[in-house]
Amino acid sequence: MVKTKLKFLIIILFFLTSFANANPNADQWMESDKSYKDLINEGFEVKSYAINTIETANGLYILLFVTVLQKEKEIYECQEYQTIDKKIDTFDMQLICKELVQPYERGLGT
Repeated sequence: MVKTKLKFLIIILFFLTSFANANPNADQWMESDKSYKDLINEGFEVKSYAINTIETANGLYILLFVTVLQKEKEIYECQEYQTIDKKIDTFDMQLICKELVQPYERGLGT
């Protein structure tokens, strides 16, 4: 019984200390100027795709498209945000592609 409680306590302490050492400024996705077309032209293939729709209180819809592209060991995640109304008129659209990199320290303006 004591051994079980001790093991449980050690696991909990290990778990909590891992959060104490977490770096909130570490990132592993670096922004890129590349577009879907650039990545496809460079030989990247779509590996996964997801879409989510959020309806706002004022009747607008926010569409979120997330695409993961890969070429050998290089991976990009592209996120496209589009704001539309019920008539499907587009009010805003943004695209950002990010490359998977070794974790790095984010600084101001990154």
